Amino acid sequence: MAYSDSRLTCLADYKVMKVWLLDTVDAVATLDTAGYISDAAALGMSKGDEVKVRVWTTTIPAATSELKTAAGVANVLADAATMVVMGLSTAGAADLADETAITVTNTD
Repeated sequence: MAYSDSRLTCLADYKVMKVWLLDTVDAVATLDTAGYISDAAALGMSKGDEVKVRVWTTTIPAATSELKTAAGVANVLADAATMVVMGLSTAGAADLADETAITVTNTD
């Protein structure tokens, strides 16, 4: 699935940095490709901003109710990560650092 800025939300603006949430079905390795977030500057991203990533198996939840289902039901959360904006290209695309993995395990 191609990047869509409709799936990128600014969660907090601390003046010196912002925290973003990106929902995607793309693998984290794809997000790490320079320029994946092609309109980062236009959206207000800066170096040092944090990007929280939720990777879904096949479909991104369309409604809040879809986030309130049992694990393994409906939209399945496949991975989660935290990334940092390392820089912006002259075209305004973000270069994200390699992921800091958040282990997503469901053993019950």
